Amino acid sequence: SVAKEAAQLIIDYLIRGVIGFAVNMAAVDKAELAELRLYVDLARRLGLLHAQMSQGAIQKAVLHYRGEVARRSTKLITAAFAAGLLETHLDQHVNIVNAPLLAAERGIEIVEQTSTQQGDFSTLLRVDLITDKKTYTAAGTLFGNQFLRLVQLGPHHLEAFLDGVMLLFTHRDVPGLIGFIGTIFGKHQVNIAQMTVGRQQPGGEAIAVLNLDSLPPEEALREVRSHPQISSLSVVKLPPAGQMPPWFG
Repeated sequence: SVAKEAAQLIIDYLIRGVIGFAVNMAAVDKAELAELRLYVDLARRLGLLHAQMSQGAIQKAVLHYRGEVARRSTKLITAAFAAGLLETHLDQHVNIVNAPLLAAERGIEIVEQTSTQQGDFSTLLRVDLITDKKTYTAAGTLFGNQFLRLVQLGPHHLEAFLDGVMLLFTHRDVPGLIGFIGTIFGKHQVNIAQMTVGRQQPGGEAIAVLNLDSLPPEEALREVRSHPQISSLSVVKLPPAGQMPPWFG
């Protein structure tokens, strides 16, 4: 059964320091896991992001690996994404060992597509999450040897920190909107650490990401949602920068 297989995989990890996933998948030792630290962190955060911004029952996740990351152990990175996707929704402990099995048990199909050809970034992980309502897209990359960045949401390209409290909202690109939100957050003592906007054309549909120093109160969110040009809004909570999950060791 799935439960028995998950238990055996966890035993192998604790006793032998070897991570296995399923039949016909190569095991990974702790040394290789350490080398993949940033990729594991990036994938897990994309999983957490998708889990909090998506609506509907999750049916499938397609992970697109491009550039340098495609040469790595993508099965391990995919497992980290699955852990992030599930950990906020399940009462049981979710980790990099049992997450793929737990996803399969819940009917979530996880697919990988890889290409070593580089695009705009030397390394890129894009995840298309398909639910029974719509498809959500988010992509991230590494800057240097320590920085993780969110570089795409839906069709929009941007650059945002992938940590802490994030406010994501889709809107019509009109003058005065950012000032409107800044005034509301100032009134409620919520500091905006960084802001980025992705758009395809002036005056068209856009998406904004605000990195906040604290969680905004519900009253502030209600005021922001009242703007007629804002079509959707999500608050996402990610770990602080550099904080790895307990299962990473």
